[in-house]
Order: sequence, then structure tokens, then C-alpha cells
Amino acid sequence: MGQEGVYFDLLDWLDQQERFEPSAFLQKIQAGYRTGAIIYVDGIVGSERLKLHRLVHSRPSDTARTARLLLERPFRDQLLQVLSELEPVQVDFGPLSTPPAAGRPGADVNAHIGVGYPLLSYPGRRAGLLIEAAGDQEQWREWRRLNDRDVASLGGRLHARLAKSAQPKPHRRRTKTLLTRRESETLAWIAAGKSYWEAAIILGITERTVRYFMANARHKLDVVNNAQAVAEAVWQGLIPRFTDRPTG
Repeated sequence: MGQEGVYFDLLDWLDQQERFEPSAFLQKIQAGYRTGAIIYVDGIVGSERLKLHRLVHSRPSDTARTARLLLERPFRDQLLQVLSELEPVQVDFGPLSTPPAAGRPGADVNAHIGVGYPLLSYPGRRAGLLIEAAGDQEQWREWRRLNDRDVASLGGRLHARLAKSAQPKPHRRRTKTLLTRRESETLAWIAAGKSYWEAAIILGITERTVRYFMANARHKLDVVNNAQAVAEAVWQGLIPRFTDRPTG
């Protein structure tokens, strides 16, 4: 089950990238080591709260939804444990998993097991790599025995690359009073995993207006994409509670 050569191939690929796309690296790890979803998180922990600085998903389309769920119980407690440990921690991916379609092959409890690797970070920061299993318990134990060391090392290299490239930002004032009700509602539905078109139908507005509200929200939150907007909004308590249990 060990993936001979994959580790060094991935290191070579990483070293050759001038314009680095972190989600592509996670996708290569996922394909090379035959895992489920992979999530990289970096943030600040304080008073049992996590403020996300960066989240990268091997499935970029799931990033916004995952950013919201990571900061809610029950998964938040698991994530905080991963970020506070020195060794890999077993993780239940159930809270992050989309409910399986009836009769879908392989849609069982084994699909929810995984592992979290804490990553060495700068003082005041915490980072981790979360990997979902792609097999049953016995296969996963064997996978970890063979691959834990390589994958943890690759996670560390990814984190080092991202941490070195990050530019410190000045402290931002809170924006809770700056978002309009419509901007907050639109952001909430995007956080719940809805597309621009779906959010437009729910809110009774045009898709163009949804894009306008999201652009305003990103500007006010001082972020560059929707995933970062969701993470910042969750941290500041800007997401309306009606999206805690998004409908299908």
C-alpha cells in the first residue's frame, strides 16, 4: 500500500512551482496517496475559539461550506484538539460530510474516519492538515502505518511555503455594523453552500445583485475570496442563525 516515489515526486513538483496553487498540491497528495478529501487550515486559537487565516480544500467548490462547518461544533472541538497536539489525532469527518445519496456504493460509517496532522507554526499561530480516509478501518490503519510520516512531512512543506509567502496585515477594526442586512443574508446562504443562482432564488433577487452584495461583503471584510469572507464573518458573528442547518 505504500506509494513509492510519490513523496519525492511531490517535493519536486512543489519546488518547481513559481506561481503556487495550494489546492492543486492537495489534489496531488490525494491522488498520489489515494485518500479522501484533504483540508489545510491555518489560524489563531484563543479562548477555545479559532480565527481562520487560511483554508485550502482539495475540492475548492467545498471551501466555503467547510469554512463554516469547521468553526461550529461538533467539528470545532476536534479541530482545536488537532491544533493543540504534537502528534496526529484521529478525526471523525462525519460533521463535514455531505449526507450520502441513498444506495450510493461505499456510503457507510467508514467513509467518515480520518486523521489530523498538527503542523509546526509561528508563535501565536496554529496549523493542521486534515485527511479523510478512502477505505475501511483496517485499511486505514495500514495506510497510516505506511504513510503517516510522508504525509505529515508534505503538510509541513506546504505550510512553510504558505507561511513564508503570507504578508502580515494591519489590525482591522470589526465590521459588524458595516454589513447591510442583505449583504449578511447573502453571505449566510453562500456559507451554507448555495450557488449565486440558488441564493438569488431564495432571496428573491437577481444573480447579479447577489454578486454585488458578495463583492461588497468581501471589500468590507478586507478579504479576496468567498471562503475567506465566510471565515471572517463566522469569527465576527455575522452569519444569521437560520443557516445553521442548511436545507438541501
